[in-house]
Amino acid sequence: MGNLDAVLETEEGVIGFEWETGNISSSHRAANKIIHAMLKGGLIGGILVVPAESMRRYLTDRIGNITELRAYFPVWSAVNINAGVFRVVAIEYDQLDSNVPLIPKGRDGMAMR
Repeated sequence: MGNLDAVLETEEGVIGFEWETGNISSSHRAANKIIHAMLKGGLIGGILVVPAESMRRYLTDRIGNITELRAYFPVWSAVNINAGVFRVVAIEYDQLDSNVPLIPKGRDGMAMR
């Protein structure tokens, strides 16, 4: 299914990590990659790290985030994994700096329509 961003080898097995920086489709691919590896027995756990709701306005358009993914939690929870756990973790920024310009929002593709 492709490489993971990071793995942690433990005595119990391997835990996989994905840090999401792509669009929402990329977020789904990352989640599916982790869950698929868990179903095949390659991972005992997986963590997908995504931006929190409050970060959305400061990122480029269409970055996968917790708000969009939350609707799919029931789907992922319904997957019958014999052992292990899959988690989605939302990260937050520490602070904002008014001296740093915001990323401009585009008008291409689905942005700002």
